[in-house]
Amino acid sequence: MGKNIAPIILLISVLLNSCTTPHFYYTPIIQNVPLFNDKNQFSGDLAGSFGTVNNCFEIQTAFSLPGHIALTANYMTGGNDNSSEYYNDFARINYFESSLGYYRSFENIGVFEIYSGYGRGYQRHAFTSWQSWSLESDGRADMSYSKIFIQPDIGIKKGWMEAAFSCRLSRLNFTDIKIDNSVYYHLDELNTLRQNNTPWLIEPAFTFRGGSKSVKGQIQVVFSQNLTNSYLMFERFRFNIGLYISLSKKQSKK
Repeated sequence: MGKNIAPIILLISVLLNSCTTPHFYYTPIIQNVPLFNDKNQFSGDLAGSFGTVNNCFEIQTAFSLPGHIALTANYMTGGNDNSSEYYNDFARINYFESSLGYYRSFENIGVFEIYSGYGRGYQRHAFTSWQSWSLESDGRADMSYSKIFIQPDIGIKKGWMEAAFSCRLSRLNFTDIKIDNSVYYHLDELNTLRQNNTPWLIEPAFTFRGGSKSVKGQIQVVFSQNLTNSYLMFERFRFNIGLYISLSKKQSKK
């Protein structure tokens, strides 16, 4: 009987540590897919986005210029908080990006766009782990990262509905990763991120909108696949829902 105690204790310890909330060091932002078909159009989106762990609030804006040129800007903030009066366990995310793109309509209902952009983000993490049969603090880590990306998309606009497929190719660059000396149980995954700090990602997304000409509800699902290191702790799926607004100079004159 005594010979079986050690494996049982080890198994229980592994299960307890697996019950703590995981920390993800990358969360995909909503892809801005305005589907412009004329100059002087504005679009905006206010949305909540949800993933395996992190929940965020996101804002999007975009504007079309003459010459089939477009500008976009996106902001995301959020994370998760599982802290208690005895320990801190949270992840806080802030990220902003902008892009320059080209749009072209075809066959009256179709739109093709392609955007290239740059973004910067900052994260703060406080960890916990099971120690002596209770959750205790496991230190903190802060990090900054940048992203360059290219994003083509194709969609349709017909009456009250719009639908689009986009696929973003991104390259991240994690910099200034600061890890407290007290971090122990999460140290391996943080060191793996340090050693693989410039991953490439492929991120397909599906966007659906419906409503009136100026105001629509939007749903988007985003998938994220790490092309260079699948072991990094990144979120691989996001679902978001929000309110989408589109205005044009012609509409404002009316």
